[in-house]
Amino acid sequence: FRDQHLSSEQYLGFAANFGVPKVNPLTPAVPGFSAISRLIKEASHETSTGDMWHADHTFLPSPMNTILLAVEVPEYGGDTLWLNTRAAYEQLPEHTKTEISDLHALHSHSFLIKDLDYAKKHKQEHGVEAMNQEFARSPTKMHHHPVVRKHPHTGAEALFINPGYTVKFQDWSREQSMELLNRLYEHCLQPEFQCRFRWRSGSIAMWDNSHTWHFAVNDYAGQRREMHRIVLQ
Repeated sequence: FRDQHLSSEQYLGFAANFGVPKVNPLTPAVPGFSAISRLIKEASHETSTGDMWHADHTFLPSPMNTILLAVEVPEYGGDTLWLNTRAAYEQLPEHTKTEISDLHALHSHSFLIKDLDYAKKHKQEHGVEAMNQEFARSPTKMHHHPVVRKHPHTGAEALFINPGYTVKFQDWSREQSMELLNRLYEHCLQPEFQCRFRWRSGSIAMWDNSHTWHFAVNDYAGQRREMHRIVLQ
């Protein structure tokens, strides 16, 4: 949705039409609106939030829907790519569908940033250390999900794995899992399953994390970007 210059009250009211906004302790919030997260990359930052293929919060028991509002965007760059894992599943060879039909996979929050140097830099720039400590006290940091997940409303089947949070298959080792995971990831990353969105100030995007991945492109060094995010339970 283009040209939606909304107040925080209007934005939250819009989101509430589609589900219950969930407070996320991992990111700073808009003052007075705990369910609206501020995702900010300052001009001096090297790292940004979401610059890898992932689906939001799949370590939780149930997938979320996400709404993102562009408040300030760079002059160039900062696009977001989405990928449709329902379409990707439909195009899998039948023998691969059979191979994965009964598998479950472990999704873990701690797996998201695997490079320790990158994680340290990200914490320095975005000030997330205190929030990570708060999250560490939460009992829900990982969850097993079926690899082929059926949407509860439409019945459509989709691949429910992603490179950001998926660690391994249940009852398999990480090493045993990687060949099949990489094969599925390579299949999903084909261009015909993707789209790319160029943000403008006031643009809103909404998506269902149960059958998408997304990637925030970090290609706007020296420029500031601020997005306001609401996740819906």
